[in-house]
Amino acid sequence: MPKLFASSTYEEKKSKFLAFAYILDNENDNKDILVSLKKEHEDARHLLHVCRFKNKFDACVLEASDDREPISSMKKAGRFFERDNISDFGIYIVRYYGGKELGASHLDHVYFTMAMKLFEQYKSKK
Repeated sequence: MPKLFASSTYEEKKSKFLAFAYILDNENDNKDILVSLKKEHEDARHLLHVCRFKNKFDACVLEASDDREPISSMKKAGRFFERDNISDFGIYIVRYYGGKELGASHLDHVYFTMAMKLFEQYKSKK
């Protein structure tokens, strides 16, 4: 199983956001994390992620998903992965919906801010 690097939580209007950052060795790590988080948080509404890893051909692959949210936070965060040539790291954010709409622009801000905080922690320790 991949190594958990850091985690963070945030709550607003009864929605709960759980963010996890992992060190990745390969694309199988990403798949394992997604399966594990989906199983562990099966009641969650969304599981967003952004990661960059080397595939079996030793090429860097960027994968990002906003999991049906009306935003592009993870895709925007992916640009920083590419800019800084990060190829062994992934951020996964689980959202438990609290029953109140937060609005697309606010959701985008929450997700992007959480992702970038974990990304900056990773860069400062690398």
